Amino acid sequence: MARSKTTSKRVPRPYIKDLTEFDYPDSELVFGFVCPTGTDFTPILKEFKRLLKQYRYTSDEIHLSDYLGRLGYKLKNTPEWSRIESRMDAARQACEDAKRKDLMAIAAVNAVSKKRDFEALNKRVNTKPRERVAHLLISLKRPEEVSTLRKIYGPGFYLIGIFATEEERLAYLIGRNTPKNKASELIERDQNEEHPYGQKTRKTFHLSDVFVRTSKFKDELSRFLQLIFCNPYVTPTQEERGMFFAYAASMRSAQLGRQVGACLVSTGGEDLLSIGCNDVPKVGGGLYWPGKNDRRDHRLKYDTNDAEIDKIIESMFERIEQSWPSIHDLRPFFKETLDITEFGRAVHAEMDALLSCARIGASPRGATLYTTTFPCHNCTRHIIAAGIKTVYYIEPYVKSRAKTLHADEICIEESSTTARISARSTAHADKVDFNSFVGIGPRRFVDLFSMSLGDGYELERKLDGKTISREAKTAIPRVSMRPTSYLQREMIAAHQIDRTKKE
Repeated sequence: MARSKTTSKRVPRPYIKDLTEFDYPDSELVFGFVCPTGTDFTPILKEFKRLLKQYRYTSDEIHLSDYLGRLGYKLKNTPEWSRIESRMDAARQACEDAKRKDLMAIAAVNAVSKKRDFEALNKRVNTKPRERVAHLLISLKRPEEVSTLRKIYGPGFYLIGIFATEEERLAYLIGRNTPKNKASELIERDQNEEHPYGQKTRKTFHLSDVFVRTSKFKDELSRFLQLIFCNPYVTPTQEERGMFFAYAASMRSAQLGRQVGACLVSTGGEDLLSIGCNDVPKVGGGLYWPGKNDRRDHRLKYDTNDAEIDKIIESMFERIEQSWPSIHDLRPFFKETLDITEFGRAVHAEMDALLSCARIGASPRGATLYTTTFPCHNCTRHIIAAGIKTVYYIEPYVKSRAKTLHADEICIEESSTTARISARSTAHADKVDFNSFVGIGPRRFVDLFSMSLGDGYELERKLDGKTISREAKTAIPRVSMRPTSYLQREMIAAHQIDRTKKE
């Protein structure tokens, strides 16, 4: 692939150790946005485009719902609730017709490719990258869309999750003449539509590379772009460090269902008290490690909780099948709706972290708990009893009954206004705060914060013993999106060898 004659390599960048022919300092970037229904997104998008302009990046705004109208699906523009509902209906129908849950992402990719310059080469289309262009995809609603975009664009794709509380989203929709019951219905449908091709924003949101709050989006977006564009002086917040520890702990888990990690940080946020993950406990304390004595579920070849659920259902059906033979067909439905977790052998991650404190004699009173997944109701009761002050989580857990069972003891930010949380009013000052995580997500933590270990340029922080000045207009993406395949990169390498021989 031909490289542009005007390359940013000519601009000195002392904070980057080296730029080679394999790098693309003016590469395209792709940003996907996850915005739950009712989020006031317009000012966020405007600010993001303004910030990109400071880095000499042109914004290419692509609304995925525009594709639906061109396909002939019926869309409405007024009133607001009808506008939203018609797009939900059309997107679901389009995905179902195509038998692709990632259809909207494919449509966005097609829109991106059509905006590039094309040349005929060996009767095929040769696509050239557009220098310093950021494609903004608005908005993603299904995990499959995110997966497809990451496969296509690799590390050059960033997913931005915009967080707004349920009250804020309700207020936004009601303020646009949406009846309250209709607004609640749309919000719930958007979070987790029952139809297999429907919207799954809740499951999509937690896949984000960065989480931004609507009330503080200017500072958070600015910081995010500083990290993307090689600012070596931006370091993790306490919350980002804590959540990274929790995710690191989760990787130890060998559970058959999901990996969950947690960590406890002391009052003030300085000291890491303990970490934990969800796995089977061993005699003597702690959890099993790999080895000949490993007795975790994957060694037993089955999930004990699933096995017990099957036994309960079997017992139920044996008693009533004689009088209602057709009930046999409802077995899958019963298993899906019987949301119990009491028969699993694994200690939950939050409990493992609390028990670790007990083993080493460290008090968790007043500590902050970071967990990759919203705590279940069993863990919540122990979190309260242990004296934990604040909980941060990323992934939702719909089976948890914590909100129902402990409404008097916990305050969940998702269900409250940001202002009330910030003020810590008397109404909930004595409750445990459950907060949705905001900041750089753990999946891009190393890429954006490490000076040398990430999948991007190695950075420097000083030159001749002093800090290095840098300007936004000459900055380049820390992780560039390479438009060539590995075969094309091999050709670049061979060309370098030939040129060296000639020299």
